[in-house]
Amino acid sequence: MDTRIDALKIEISGAVTSFRYPHFTQGYQPTYDMPPPSTIYGHICNAVGRYLTDDERARLRFGYVFKHDGKFIDHMEHLHFNDPIQPFPFDREMLFQPRLTLYLTGLDLEDAFRSPRYMVVLGRSQDLMTYHSVQKVMLQQVESAYLEHTLLPMWMAARLPKNVTVATMARYIAPNRQPEWGSYALLRDIAPAWPPEMPTIDDEWDDPDDEADSSWRFEGDEVALWAEIDGPTHPKTGLPRAIWLHSFVEQSS
Repeated sequence: MDTRIDALKIEISGAVTSFRYPHFTQGYQPTYDMPPPSTIYGHICNAVGRYLTDDERARLRFGYVFKHDGKFIDHMEHLHFNDPIQPFPFDREMLFQPRLTLYLTGLDLEDAFRSPRYMVVLGRSQDLMTYHSVQKVMLQQVESAYLEHTLLPMWMAARLPKNVTVATMARYIAPNRQPEWGSYALLRDIAPAWPPEMPTIDDEWDDPDDEADSSWRFEGDEVALWAEIDGPTHPKTGLPRAIWLHSFVEQSS
């Protein structure tokens, strides 16, 4: 397996955005803290100007870092269709000043993002965004790294230190509007190191014949992450910032 891969890195920001839950209580629309994979897929199709083929979708991988400056409530949101059940405005949760660093691998989409086919939006159709940078970078596999404000597999949630939630999100929405679902961990903070440090076992309980703290190791600790060469590093540990490369198709376990 290659330990280095080419990637496209896109820096995106905007004034506001919102990533609605698929089901919500009438009169109030909460937002996910991060864009679902289906939103990223729609954003890519928006730049390309068409739906990706099944082969393109299978080859494409994405990872991102997403930050914002807080939440607020829009009290004047209207539905954009004639719905006799919801004729009045409702409250919608919004994210203020969203910033997305998106990494894409598997397809060469540089031209599409340098000259997007349609207006650049993220979330709602009126949430206009700006591309600040579109550049090719190299990612390499790393055994240790730090993580921040990113989307991760659900199984990592229990080992992340703080400010992590688990959510079911649409991985992909087909042209006929049928969704495919996945479960993810949303890290809304910094995890200084992955794999996490192992707890120290008191010497009086140590068995000298055992491998060092082997009982505290997990299968996921051996998973290699991807980090940008010459990319951000943690100010204290010097570890590179890693991302998890997700797929838009269901992966076998």
